[in-house]
Amino acid sequence: MPVAASQVFEFLERQKVGTVERHEIASAAFGMLRRSLRQMALKLCDSDDQEALRVSNRLRVLLCEWLTVPIPFDISMLSSVEDLLGGVEALHQRWGSDLGELYETALRAAEDLPSLENPVREKLRRVILELQSQERTFKIYCHRRARPHFESLFASGEHYEFSESAFLHSLRDYCETRPFDVLIKVGPLRIRGWGSAPDALLTAPRFGTLFQIVWSGCSDDPDFGYDPVSPPTVAPTTAEAGPVAATSTHRGPMEWNTRVTRSGEDPGTVLGYVSEDDELRVFKGKHQSCDKHPATLVQVDEEYGILYPPHSKVLSFDTNQAADERTSLRIPGETLFEGMFLIMPRVDDVDLGGVRAEHGHYSQLWRTRLEQEWRANASDLIARLHSTGLTLVHLNAAIRHWCKPPGTVIHAPQQMKHFEILLRVLGIGGTGNDTPSQIRPTLLWQLAWNEVRRSRGEAIQTGVQEQEIIEAQQLVILRKLMPQILDKALVDTSFHVAIPVGNDMKGGFLFHKVWGVEENFRAPETELRVDQELNQIDQWRD
Repeated sequence: MPVAASQVFEFLERQKVGTVERHEIASAAFGMLRRSLRQMALKLCDSDDQEALRVSNRLRVLLCEWLTVPIPFDISMLSSVEDLLGGVEALHQRWGSDLGELYETALRAAEDLPSLENPVREKLRRVILELQSQERTFKIYCHRRARPHFESLFASGEHYEFSESAFLHSLRDYCETRPFDVLIKVGPLRIRGWGSAPDALLTAPRFGTLFQIVWSGCSDDPDFGYDPVSPPTVAPTTAEAGPVAATSTHRGPMEWNTRVTRSGEDPGTVLGYVSEDDELRVFKGKHQSCDKHPATLVQVDEEYGILYPPHSKVLSFDTNQAADERTSLRIPGETLFEGMFLIMPRVDDVDLGGVRAEHGHYSQLWRTRLEQEWRANASDLIARLHSTGLTLVHLNAAIRHWCKPPGTVIHAPQQMKHFEILLRVLGIGGTGNDTPSQIRPTLLWQLAWNEVRRSRGEAIQTGVQEQEIIEAQQLVILRKLMPQILDKALVDTSFHVAIPVGNDMKGGFLFHKVWGVEENFRAPETELRVDQELNQIDQWRD
């Protein structure tokens, strides 16, 4: 429940001045990796090659994540780079010596990192233990997917264990929190995109001290916390250079005294402090597109989520006994919240020549063949795929991903042309003897691709299922199924309910518990209302 306004006013009456302790950290080893990947991303971004643009975008996502969460310096960083870019020789041949040399530098830096401690994590541990010894209450503001990185700061049974209430993930979380002592934030204060946070952190404070840890070069948005009624006023800087600097700023009802402390070693430093480039700002300018639309993310499990246009009304179920309408159309972030269930209709509206397949039926055919050929001779399979036109640089990692069993969605190539090539190389895409007679002359790869599309939610994105009359019929059916839904919701976070025989609709409904709702995404229209991996969705952070 929201905190009473009287509590907030009482806090502001007592706390006239707030403190921002900003720690800017540089690292020679991480800086080398960071600069090499940044330059590669920028060079690839200027290409007309779609694969180059895709790789550039993935590099951007990697860097932006590393700069805004307390990741451990471990082998996973090297694996992420190698899985994306493949072998050094292949990259040299594909994109030239300049990019090849940058890649070699990045690999050397990534290989050195596991022997070092991430200074951001080291600083966080010291701060948390100090706050604990002082018995000061604190909260951590971060994206939900960043939370495991914070929870891994301390080994099991070591000094400290985070409580459930220690984390804030949204403006709603913040508004429902009583005043506390210290807010911890990793990364710059940004209005949108990576490291974003609500303006209310400064304009409607519920804490006295903001402890902020950032990598060198990552700057706050200049208009973060801007109040049009009471615009910020900045007092003269008391120290403009060196390891420590201080300013005083009025934002909203409080005066904020900011103290900046700089530490670490930055390669290229000659005299004084030389900051890195701000990737979060550089990449934002490079990846803007007029065909992207605002979107809100609904996360449905650890790996998957769906982007919805603002103010979309989606089918949902509320387990709250006091809810007037348990099944209803709700707006993500406004009336649909964490803990409720998102309902995804899986209604048969396309006749595939009389053939009906369960979820993942066709995927079992081609995935089994893919696993067999991959285990028998992986290099030969990759060579055949490359020669036939499937020239993804990270094909090695992609095949391992496609072999994973179907979950919320079926793992498969993102593009239809790549999927067709894959099945043709595997020898199961045509209408030959391997194809069941009842589905000839339809190409099996087309049926399999339709199955992939349906698993991603694209069948829901267009067509009659979007019409109000269909949604009304779905609500009527769902309310009749309420006893069955309630029983399953008590024990499962994801389940399926079939539509009983005798209804005009055939099929069923998938229920997914909402793990979180997050705003500030911008994505092409084709990426909306589609089940996607969160790693893919990350590229659309505004």
